[in-house]
Amino acid sequence: MPLESRRDKKGSGLAPRRLPGEVLGLSLNVVVAAFLFGFIGRWVGTKIGGEEYLTLLGGFIGAAAGFYSLYRHLTTRPEDRAKKKTG
Repeated sequence: MPLESRRDKKGSGLAPRRLPGEVLGLSLNVVVAAFLFGFIGRWVGTKIGGEEYLTLLGGFIGAAAGFYSLYRHLTTRPEDRAKKKTG
């Protein structure tokens, strides 16, 4: 996580109460993506056969998507994220 995103509003120090929320949100993103894609893989597997393999494949794809999202969040500077949100 970039150090700039953890500064308090005055810019003097780190905001310790904000960091656990960010970490929890990012880790939850990875878990939810893996679970959701695993569930979709299981559902598709019951329809066409090969439930075990498609469940694993879906879980791995979801975990990869979650980790990619985590990587993008950690490597993007806060200024770039603010520009992307505003326009």
